[in-house]
Formats: sequence, C-alpha cells, structure tokens
Amino acid sequence: MPDELPVLPDIPCPFPTTFGAHPHPHADAAENDVLALLENIDAPAQLKQRLADIGLGPLTGQLYPGTTRQGLRLAMLYYAQFCLHEDWIIRQDPATLTHAYDRVLAVFDGEPTNPADSPLTRLTSHLARHLHAFRLPEHTVRFRTALSDYLGAHLWEADLQLHRRTPALAEYRHLRPVVLGVRPLHELYPLIHLQPVPTHLLGHPVVEALGAMMVNFHVLANDMHSLAKELRAEKHPLNTVLVLRAEKGLTLQQGVDATARAAAKELDAYQQLKAALPRLGLNHPALTAHLANMERLAADTVAWHLATPRYQATPHGRADA
Repeated sequence: MPDELPVLPDIPCPFPTTFGAHPHPHADAAENDVLALLENIDAPAQLKQRLADIGLGPLTGQLYPGTTRQGLRLAMLYYAQFCLHEDWIIRQDPATLTHAYDRVLAVFDGEPTNPADSPLTRLTSHLARHLHAFRLPEHTVRFRTALSDYLGAHLWEADLQLHRRTPALAEYRHLRPVVLGVRPLHELYPLIHLQPVPTHLLGHPVVEALGAMMVNFHVLANDMHSLAKELRAEKHPLNTVLVLRAEKGLTLQQGVDATARAAAKELDAYQQLKAALPRLGLNHPALTAHLANMERLAADTVAWHLATPRYQATPHGRADA
C-alpha cells in the first residue's frame, strides 16, 4: 500500500450549495432530543463520539437549514442509526446477521421491543415511531423497503470482508449504491422537508433512474473522501478506488482520478435525463421540489465531507490533502 495518499480532484457540480450559509435555528435542540433518546436505549459510549465526528448537530443543521425541528430530528435519527449500525456490524459474525436484521425489521413493523434487543433494534423502533408521526404511510413503506435492501446488502459486504475478497467492478457497482445508505435517506426526504410526493411519481422508471444517478454520485464522491479512512480500517477495505486499482492495475491516484471522472459523468447524465421530464409529463411541482432537495444534498456533500472530523485524519497522523 503506497504511503502517500493521492490528491483529491474537484468534482464540478452544477447545483447550488447552501452548506454553511444558514445554520438551522433548532440544530442544538434537535441534537439534544436525539442524544437524550440514545441514553434510553443503552447505546454504546463511543456512539456519542461518532456522532460528534459527523457533526450531528451543527453540520446536519447546515445540510437541512429550512426544515422543521421535527424534520431535522428525523434526519438526525437516521444518521444516528447509520453510525450505530456501522459500529455494531464490525463486531458481528456474518452468520448471525440475517437473524439480527429480521428482528430489526420486525420491530420496525410494530413488534414490541424486549430487554434482549440490541440498541440498534431499539433505535429502529424509535425511528419507526417518528416516521409514523408524519402520517404519510406510503413514504414509510418506501423507506422500509430501502432499509431492508440496505441491511441485506451488508450481509453481502460482510461476506466479502470475511473472506477478504475484492469483488470485480461489475459486482461492486451493484453492492456499493445499496450499502452506502443514501437511498433510505432519499426516501425520508419528503418527510424531512415536509414535501410529500405522489408515490406513483417516485416509482416511475425515469424518476427512479434519476435517484439512482444521484446515489451513484454520492457513492463516488464518498469513496474519494473516505479513502483515507478505509485505508486505516483493520477490516478488509472495500472502496470504489480500491476496486478499480485491483481490477485495472491502477495507482491510487489514477483510481481517484477515474472515480472523480465517473462522478462527473453521473451528474451530466442526471441533468440530461432530468431535462426530459416536461416532455414526459413528469413536471409535477412536488417532484420538482424533491429533486431540488436531492440536488442540494449532492452539492453540499463535498463541503460536508471536508468539514467533518470523521474524514480528516489519515494514516500515520498526516492531514488529508
């Protein structure tokens, strides 16, 4: 593994960013709500530091400056679940994950928790209750489907890591967009922003393709900025850059450059397809607002990565390039 980390190139983004411009006035209160809830589920002590490392209060507030306190709290609960799951899974035997995930989904579906449940299961129960409070069951169903896919993809990833297998790029392109967790977040957006979208529009193949392109962009941008973190990991690291390097015989720098080019192509393809929406009769105002919210997240994601302590440290204590 080369000692020097590559330079991260810019990814041209055509969408406006609001990150840092208007911090959410209720960010501290919403963060306190979530932290108090975590105290009641026996969350591991390190989770609080993990949430500080992603800027749960101040940085999430900058991602969602115009949401209600309820919407911001929902976003923070999802980020808390994501971090809790990421820490929890590294201590699990992959053979036990199917049962554990079945229990998580059963509690999401309404089964009561019990003292033997993991903090992840109990946090999922709280997340489900917050979702139901919005009284938009069609969006809850869509989130549940995305959550199930996200958990299932982690079985796949855990098997790769257990056997220290670097998959072919053709395989990894199917795994990585699901395991990253952006798709469930997108499914929460109509609730976070209080802008419900008719679900028949969200299920249209063109709209689904637009969402997939946005998820792919997040995968590629994240894998560039998380490369140092992945190289520090004790587990077998899986990352688009590393998969490209293994399959195509690239250097780390060449892998990063190829990843950046692929991210830019996803945004170009997204814009071209989005331009067809009026011709296809898909220029519904709620859908337009939903896509704008996803675009804003894409524009903000690079700034978020640069501002987040989680992605700053590198091997041997160097600062990121």
